[in-house]
Amino acid sequence: MASLWLVLILAQILFLARLYAEKHPRSSVEEQDFVRCHIALRDSPHMCNEYANFNSNSREKRQVHEEFGDLELGEGCMEVKWAEVGPDNNWGRCLETKQDDKFRYIHTNTVPNFYYNPYCPLGLGQGYCTPEEKEMNKCYIPEEIVTCGGDNGEGFTPYGDVWVPHEAWYKIPLEGNPTRPDLPRDMYDAEGVGAFKSDGAVLGVATNGIGIRGSATFGGVSIDEAKFQLICGGHVTPPLTKVNMSTLPAGAPPGTTPIYHFHKAPDCLAAFQLDHKGISRGATPNKHGRLTGWALDGFGIYTFQDIGGAAPVVDECGGHFGPISDDSEEVVYHYHARPYVPYTLACQGPALGRCDETQTNTTNFCHFGCGAEVCIQPGTKESALREYLASWNKTWLDSFTSNRFSEVTYRSDVVKSSGCFLMVLAVLVAYLT
Repeated sequence: MASLWLVLILAQILFLARLYAEKHPRSSVEEQDFVRCHIALRDSPHMCNEYANFNSNSREKRQVHEEFGDLELGEGCMEVKWAEVGPDNNWGRCLETKQDDKFRYIHTNTVPNFYYNPYCPLGLGQGYCTPEEKEMNKCYIPEEIVTCGGDNGEGFTPYGDVWVPHEAWYKIPLEGNPTRPDLPRDMYDAEGVGAFKSDGAVLGVATNGIGIRGSATFGGVSIDEAKFQLICGGHVTPPLTKVNMSTLPAGAPPGTTPIYHFHKAPDCLAAFQLDHKGISRGATPNKHGRLTGWALDGFGIYTFQDIGGAAPVVDECGGHFGPISDDSEEVVYHYHARPYVPYTLACQGPALGRCDETQTNTTNFCHFGCGAEVCIQPGTKESALREYLASWNKTWLDSFTSNRFSEVTYRSDVVKSSGCFLMVLAVLVAYLT
């Protein structure tokens, strides 16, 4: 009888272990790691490390990824100091890229190519934990021990924290497939879409080589809800290399140096500046936004506006189908940045009305969508859309609902039509009087 009970207990333990270790259905990582990453839990040296599937320090993996070839950073790139850089050396940024017929390869030191002010997320002399982390009892760097502006290690200044170089590698498909049967997927997932990344916390890479992270910051709330004021949409992680780890709560990760990364739109980059600098200076806010980065699934991330300067009509992931140039009718699926959640994307789309399945019970950053499973920018030609989708599945579009799009004209056409109508009306009024 005792042996039977032992067998039953072991069977239950094995069942629970299997359940606990089960991969999330929309991701390539286990359920508990999916949740930890989405709530931005700081209990490991590098957040979301389970998502990193390229370890540049592993000789074996470097051999597997020989396609990076001679994509090496220049001498001194990993020794640059914040206080010693300027416009003459691109503010310390080192970036090497190349592409073949299938992938884009990126090797960077994660230093931004613009001036970065010393930064404290909650204020000089304040701690680093958000109220949400404290409520969860997950504040691993309490303000009684670590405050911003204190000498906590490399990357500190008396006025706030600054970046320290970190080597990062990315391999991203040149073209995503919007008809994959497993979509939508977890925004952080690289393995499932054929990508590789050394920084597990990123969902994409900006054109200047800086990693793009999700909407959540520490404790699972958005950057705006946490009241973090970001510089060009980004900030650095805390410097912790001089902190006595034995004084921190159990579960605190080993100390690291600050890593610069984006959360919100990097609006100081050229793509945004060219939109915002003023009409008299050549700005084009009345045209489709420019490319500002790539998501891990290979789809581009563009600045705020769509064709004719119109607002993008996007799905819950933050992407949609439509042209990416006012001078072409060619259609692709792509994402847009925006000043509110999700700042870039909430999931790898198309969303198909299932973005919620890629989020956690406590952190959900899905967009409100367009009211249909497939979102298409108004004015898009259906023939061009179907031609694009035919590369993978000719009938894919017929399987889902979509918003009204093909019979709606672009804003520039509406303006022209309105002008013609007013002219005819004026002539008619003149004739009658």
